[in-house]
Amino acid sequence: MGFLSESKAQCIDSLRISPTFPCPDLLYNPVCGCDNVTYRNLCYALNRNGVLYYTEGTCTGFELDVFPNVAAQEDIITMTFSQSQEKSASFMLVDVWGKVFIQRTLPAQKRFEFQLNELVYLPRGPYIAIIYNPEGKYRYVKFVKL
Repeated sequence: MGFLSESKAQCIDSLRISPTFPCPDLLYNPVCGCDNVTYRNLCYALNRNGVLYYTEGTCTGFELDVFPNVAAQEDIITMTFSQSQEKSASFMLVDVWGKVFIQRTLPAQKRFEFQLNELVYLPRGPYIAIIYNPEGKYRYVKFVKL
């Protein structure tokens, strides 16, 4: 649990919101804010979004993170998939018109990180990364290749 209890305070302190706060740790270490939003890490929750209390982990138990979400030709994009239970999942990368470029089965792990080295061969433009499991849960994240 974060530093304030849920019953003691409001959820967001608008005076603490600083969208350009320089969070030095870019790693995906999710926290669930009191507003029921999963944040990339504690710095993003507290300093960029003014969250007053939180719990460790994702809010939904099933999340996908993409970093960076705007990538140059030479950048390698890292995908991090987190789930509360070890279940198999599938990954798909599509463009905005629905053309499938990459499709993979992911191992049944609580946290799985992989890099998209294939991006150097993809045309420039917007893409959608989709994770889904046999139970019908899914998450998607949009990103752009410049």
